[in-house]
This record gives sequence, structure tokens and C-alpha cells, in this order.
Amino acid sequence: MKWIIGLLAVLALAVAVLLFLRLPDEAAIRLGGYAASAAFAALVGFLLRWRANRAQRNKRAG
Repeated sequence: MKWIIGLLAVLALAVAVLLFLRLPDEAAIRLGGYAASAAFAALVGFLLRWRANRAQRNKRAG
């Protein structure tokens, strides 16, 4: 199941890159900035959830 999700993610990324390459320069830079901001927000959210889960686990164990 996990490999199917990974395969779909790679396929979606490939399609996004192909569409991204067809954009004019200014639009591509703007879209790239939006994508980078979204990726950074997702990373921060993941790290916060991971840290909270880890703290909760340590609280239960200790």
C-alpha cells in the first residue's frame, strides 16, 4: 500500500514538473515560490506533529 502511494506521488510530481516547464518565465518563478512556501509549511507542520507525538510518547513511558 505504501509503495502505491509513493508511486502516485512520483507520478504527480512528474506531471507537475512537465506542466511547470511549459509556463512562461515569470509565471514559473511565481509558481515555484508558491510551491516552495507550501513545501516549507508542510515540513514545519510535519516536524511539529512529530515532536508532539514524541513528547507524548516520552511522557507515557516516563
